Amino acid sequence: MEVTPQRLKEEVEKGTSMSIVDLQDAHEYEHSHIPGAVNIEFEKFEVEYTDILRDKDQTIVLYGEYDELGKGSESASTLEAAGYTKVGRVVGGLMGWKEAGYPTDGGRES
Repeated sequence: MEVTPQRLKEEVEKGTSMSIVDLQDAHEYEHSHIPGAVNIEFEKFEVEYTDILRDKDQTIVLYGEYDELGKGSESASTLEAAGYTKVGRVVGGLMGWKEAGYPTDGGRES
């Protein structure tokens, strides 16, 4: 399922229970991510997601920087194949979120 940045922001503001997963590498995540997101690097996703995403019935929303390479879609497919039932990806990824004018966390420079 595709989730627009606007829809995600509305759900966050309503306090909807969900896991927001940032698929960027750790450095990119530290620099900028959607507030409340946890980081599971795309390259490590298949090995690490079970440690963080334990409830297969929770809502999970995935995103990469742009999602132009389909990281969100590929990771969503991995979760769905493993039996997760409520999986979506942010349309436009982090850049779509920023272009909508929404705040990010992070900002540490190194």
